[in-house]
Amino acid sequence: MLARYLLPLSLLTVASAFGQVVDAYGPVAAHLKAGDPAPEIQFTKILSAPGGEPWSPSILAGKLTILTFFLDTSRNPQTITMWNSLVDEFARPVQFLFVSGDDGSSLLPWLRQHPFKGWVFHDPSGKTGKAYGLKLPVSVFVGADERILGFGKPGFPPEESDVKAVLEGRVTTTRPPRASLKAYMESRQVLDPEPRGIPRAEDYRPKFAPSYALHVTPSEDDDAGNFSGDDFKALKGYTLKEAILNLYDVNPVRIILPATFDDGRRYDFSMVLPGHEDSEAMKARFEDGLLNYFHLTALRETRTVQAYVVTALPGREPAPLKPTPEGAMGKSSRVQFETVSGAENELEALKPQRLNRIRGVWIDGTADEFCHTLENLLDHPVVNETNLHGEFRFRVESSKGTSNNFLKHLRDQLGLEITTGNRDVEFLTFLAP
Repeated sequence: MLARYLLPLSLLTVASAFGQVVDAYGPVAAHLKAGDPAPEIQFTKILSAPGGEPWSPSILAGKLTILTFFLDTSRNPQTITMWNSLVDEFARPVQFLFVSGDDGSSLLPWLRQHPFKGWVFHDPSGKTGKAYGLKLPVSVFVGADERILGFGKPGFPPEESDVKAVLEGRVTTTRPPRASLKAYMESRQVLDPEPRGIPRAEDYRPKFAPSYALHVTPSEDDDAGNFSGDDFKALKGYTLKEAILNLYDVNPVRIILPATFDDGRRYDFSMVLPGHEDSEAMKARFEDGLLNYFHLTALRETRTVQAYVVTALPGREPAPLKPTPEGAMGKSSRVQFETVSGAENELEALKPQRLNRIRGVWIDGTADEFCHTLENLLDHPVVNETNLHGEFRFRVESSKGTSNNFLKHLRDQLGLEITTGNRDVEFLTFLAP
């Protein structure tokens, strides 16, 4: 099924999580790439073995292997369910290997209460990560011939779309031009040919002279991203609507933009200030520059529209969200939709979705955050009328191999209902001269 992940673990987030280190496994000595033989797994202890099977390097032969690295397993309890769900879905055609870098004093007691599926290895010194030349904990895809197919994106767990693409032989390590999204979809799923590193924000500092002017130029390369420092901000490869989403923190369904400006063109938006300013002041200058450049006026207005309305059944509420241990990655969000296939369908899946296509959710936070997360992906605003207070674990597991009954599961598992109705909703409207 198609999984849509919100708040993904971006490269810059990873950099922050690991204290701005250059490489999570120390200086890189091995420089492996797609096509190279996969090094042997090095470990101090096997923590889990499917069916009690003894480990042998020959197990890698003859089957797709997904090798995943993680440094703080016991501080991130959400990893267990996400990983086990992936193993359950693909266990027959794929063998899963999990390499944990935790200190044993915290990991071993935790695993007794939270067993992982698949192979689990303890490698606190990071020998396997170093052997694979990793700079960040990522997933490594190894083919039946024991050669590396490619490296996944930073974050956990591997994305289901990547797993399916590898199984179906739709993988390449050459990224097509971003100019044609359809060509990208048709040209196969892209994995990284080499392990990614942690970029420094200063690497993306624009070269032009400091001023209070916003520079807007057509995007000419595929190096997209959001980069900022004490005196600069750069949005590379963004459409105007995506830039608005970044600056105004509003969901796409609540933005009203003239059609002539919502044309999919991509730009590099950059500003280098004469001196340091806090992030809110810089964002305000960026907003003003954006409106001036495109000659737009922004206003907030309330309209009565059809919306998805979330309510809570009397006497029912989801399980409360327990505080995360100090140093944990924090709350996570994930939404799963119906399976899609083919380039045209995958393109459609990137657009706002209908409520009846959701199969499962994994969202931590308040009821407002739950609604905001869903609304970010759906085709109508989502209104919170639950009257729930506090933070909760919103978990609705998908029904594999059956018809979609997400709304029934939502009611049965969480005591929540979603209906449609007309509501007054605030929109961010942009007006052209």
